[in-house]
Amino acid sequence: MQNTEWVPEKLKGAAFFLAWLAGLFLIAGLAWFLSRPVRADISMRNINTVLKNARELRQLEAPLADKSIPRLKAAKAAQLGTWYSLHNSEDRAVVFSIMTDGILAPYLLFVSPRGEMGEPIPLGAHSAQMLERLPREVLQTYRKRLLAGDALLSGEKK
Repeated sequence: MQNTEWVPEKLKGAAFFLAWLAGLFLIAGLAWFLSRPVRADISMRNINTVLKNARELRQLEAPLADKSIPRLKAAKAAQLGTWYSLHNSEDRAVVFSIMTDGILAPYLLFVSPRGEMGEPIPLGAHSAQMLERLPREVLQTYRKRLLAGDALLSGEKK
């Protein structure tokens, strides 16, 4: 008889714990979702600072997902990086990372409206070191994937 009274208490405790855990995940998810504009602004400000230091005239304006691009196309193009429109240029920019030696190295690449890609701009000192040691085949693979994402955004077949 003592065993039957103990089981509901144990289930009640487990239910409270699971509800607390679900609430914690819900709050964390909402905080992550609602802070997206702030995180995007901070990222763009930091990248624009790197571009100014590199004496680059082009500056990031806004993520392309915020523009008039259909959401599905923007999501497919963003699988490898984040696409941005530029403030004073017709080009697009993509920020992407390459995993080398267990470390993510972020880069920025400008893409012209004709689909021509410039050289990757390292977004940190470690990224610059990794770019020198990166095999050309790896970089070419990333370029092909980024061109496919650009083709999705521009609506062309490449």
